[in-house]
Amino acid sequence: MGRTFFFLKRLSNRRSQALLADQHTKAKLGRLLAFLLSILMLHTVLMMNLEGLVFMDALWLSVTSITTVGYGDFSASTTAGRLATTALIYLVGIWLLAQLAGEFLDYRALKREKMIKGLWRWKRMQPHILIINTPARDGERYLIRLVEQIKQTPDLGHLPVNIVTTGFSEGLPNTLRELDVVHYHIDVHQAINLNEVHINQANYVLILAQDEEDIRSDSLTLDLLDRLNRANCKPFVLAECLLDANRERFMALGADAVIRPVRGYPELAVRALSAPGTERVLENLFTHEGASTHRLNIELHNRVWKDIVCKLAEQGLGTALGYVTTENNIITQPDFNKTIHAKAILVMVNQDKLPTLSSFKSALG
Repeated sequence: MGRTFFFLKRLSNRRSQALLADQHTKAKLGRLLAFLLSILMLHTVLMMNLEGLVFMDALWLSVTSITTVGYGDFSASTTAGRLATTALIYLVGIWLLAQLAGEFLDYRALKREKMIKGLWRWKRMQPHILIINTPARDGERYLIRLVEQIKQTPDLGHLPVNIVTTGFSEGLPNTLRELDVVHYHIDVHQAINLNEVHINQANYVLILAQDEEDIRSDSLTLDLLDRLNRANCKPFVLAECLLDANRERFMALGADAVIRPVRGYPELAVRALSAPGTERVLENLFTHEGASTHRLNIELHNRVWKDIVCKLAEQGLGTALGYVTTENNIITQPDFNKTIHAKAILVMVNQDKLPTLSSFKSALG
């Protein structure tokens, strides 16, 4: 607990220091720009009075002089005008411009570094997918596969992906940045205001279990769901749940879909986002709970596929998904009117009421 508190305190200090440094840099840029503009306007006024130039010509002379372009179409010819140009432009103005350019380049470099390390705080974020937490083990590989699947999904691929995590403290890996992913280096479970990560502007929120092998992760997710509910956030929320007993609690607190943390199959989370409800079917295929698929070694010859599907459904024996040909080819979802020759059929059945092989043979004649 002590180490965790120390880590969170250090993380908070880093964010505070980054924010103060950003504010200081912006203030310094503002002061330099204001001073530079003052010098330009003062020199312009002096050129109008000492050299008899009109405002636009005097301003043009000031700008070309301070940028060291020096077209030569206008120049100070009086002694007083030359002294004013030397003092204001050559001794002060050019130095100010160089300082401003240097500070701006440093600010841009610092901004990029903060973006990479997740310390940059965007003022506004377009609609996006927000992923909270990263897997405790082999997180980079899982996230790469997850984001790739998101990008390949028509309903989701156009949305930017933002990750909220305490991982990647040295910066988001190039493999993820190349997928147009940004991240916030922040512990969202400790954040006072969830709007700090623009959660109200997210179309989808995916809450990953903080540790897929520690059931205490469910408590953290429950707390986060409660805070989302209290904040009146309206995105589609998908949450990972380790204990099935907590599923109803997750849903009661506003989760639109709940899945188990199946790290080897990130497509499960993507399907839950793009087609809610299908994830439960896929989960059952992994766990042999609820509905599960079975291979029935039943030979069928010159049979129309739709007749097989209808007979199984009529007798409550399950849903035919496909078949194995006599050449051992797997055919899934064939045309309903197709006449098949099969050595086995693939069926999804209710695991709690698993029919016997003889009942399938009887139903199919």
